[in-house]
Amino acid sequence: MARRIRWQLLIAAISSLIVLGLMSYLAVTLASVAEPLRGGGYIEASTTAPQQLNPLVADLLHDPGAADIQALIFDGLTSPGSDGFPAPALAQSWEIDPSGTIYTFTLRSDISWHDGTPLTMADVLFTLRAVQGPAFAGDQRVAAVWRNVFIEEVDARTLRCRLEAPYAAFLRVTNFPILPAHRLAELSPTEWAIDSFNRMPIGTGPYQLQELNDERALLTANPNYRSGRPFLDSIELRYFPNSQAILTALTRDEIMGTGFLSTSSLAQINPPRGFTRRAVPIDTYTTLTFNLRSSPLSDIDLRRALALALDKDLLIERALGGQAARNDTPILPRRGASTPIVLWPEADSEQAIALLTALGYQPGDDGILLRDEAPLQLTILHDNQPERVAVAQEIARQWQEIGITTATEELDSDTLQQRLADHSFSVAIHGWQRLGADPDVFELWHSSQRDEGLNYAGLDDAEIDELLARARQTSDIEVRIAAYIEFQRRWVELVPSIPLYQPLFIYLTSDQLGGIDTLAEQDIPLFGPQLQIGREGRFTGVSRWFLSSSREIRGNLR
Repeated sequence: MARRIRWQLLIAAISSLIVLGLMSYLAVTLASVAEPLRGGGYIEASTTAPQQLNPLVADLLHDPGAADIQALIFDGLTSPGSDGFPAPALAQSWEIDPSGTIYTFTLRSDISWHDGTPLTMADVLFTLRAVQGPAFAGDQRVAAVWRNVFIEEVDARTLRCRLEAPYAAFLRVTNFPILPAHRLAELSPTEWAIDSFNRMPIGTGPYQLQELNDERALLTANPNYRSGRPFLDSIELRYFPNSQAILTALTRDEIMGTGFLSTSSLAQINPPRGFTRRAVPIDTYTTLTFNLRSSPLSDIDLRRALALALDKDLLIERALGGQAARNDTPILPRRGASTPIVLWPEADSEQAIALLTALGYQPGDDGILLRDEAPLQLTILHDNQPERVAVAQEIARQWQEIGITTATEELDSDTLQQRLADHSFSVAIHGWQRLGADPDVFELWHSSQRDEGLNYAGLDDAEIDELLARARQTSDIEVRIAAYIEFQRRWVELVPSIPLYQPLFIYLTSDQLGGIDTLAEQDIPLFGPQLQIGREGRFTGVSRWFLSSSREIRGNLR
């Protein structure tokens, strides 16, 4: 009996020690944080290798591979902050005069190019004047702003920009990559695309390009980066021929991450073991635009009937497998600029039919709507992206259910863009991309843009014009928000377009990768403040990513 009691006491003592050890381990773990260590290389997969890397010739709308590398190797005067607002980059600060037309930037004094040459005002002046010049072949929306700005050097570290009129969204174009004058200033614009800089550029960003070919881009940490050397020694972007090859590489642990839109073929995969799936809305959306310039879509009641006859939620479910967020106004849900009130009417086929009946349309024996014995016929133009094909077919199906004869016409992207610009369409599905963090949509909907600009619908409304002008001419945030809310109310009344959906950017990364600022998918409110600016926006804060870490105890253990 005594021996049995001794064994029981021994077992109890050992159990107590194990429990005490586990509790101590948990206490230390919970009271400690991961301290990043330098080292390691991150490998990411993509299907889009860059075509041209010089920002003076690169078209990022059609060259996302270039956008990725530019985000890693270049800096602008400003950079998009984690909250979407401009943050200091090569400019350590700036001031805006009370008129809203003079912006004064102060450059940092401790910046060097990847080759060790110090950054100077000459680099900034060369870059911005190149953007202003007629040979600039990059983002023309950026050029359109800068061409109306008088740029002058105040002193070696101070740059003054004078605008012709107040433009509240000006800072959004100050993130254009600043380029090295000592490498490019002596070249003629005809040499920008053929010089070696276009394949092996240098910048001031967190990473510097070491190797580029058809299979990969290898970048290494910039030891002199302005906010400190990045933790990761290297980032490798591997280029694969298709999505299936990327999926195979994921399952074989050959890569540590990949990113894609929620409307792509990769969206349906489940993350492999050891990977985390993150999702965040991106600054792009797909819309269906009406041509208001001619009958029958010049009739606002017909446009309202077509809007009522389209169930967007069903469209997203059937055509996109539910992998997108519904969008109801031309301003993406973000940072208080979108209206907090749901303005878009819910789908109601009976009300749509009532409107069409009031317009004189009656169903024939076969159910087709007729007016003066002529059917209501519409043709939806769209490009050849699989998602757009499926969306066009679903819209046609829904409209045909109430008797509207609807055809779809598939075009290549360039032809569709030309048809939109020429106004030779009645209904078209297309996308607005790279909209940025600022909600300014003047270029898309102001009447001054209806002939040569991006106002493809041809919307011409005095109230819309006044609200858009007011919103872009004041820097008062509250005034801007109020103007944009009223703009959305009026825009929805006029129905010049039907906003359809906003894709999410899906980012799969190894659980080993730490320091990513984006939140886990389940923690992101689709209509909250998070908005990724471009696909390359995933690299915001990349200098803080890490693969190695140590545990450091913080606080008191009690």
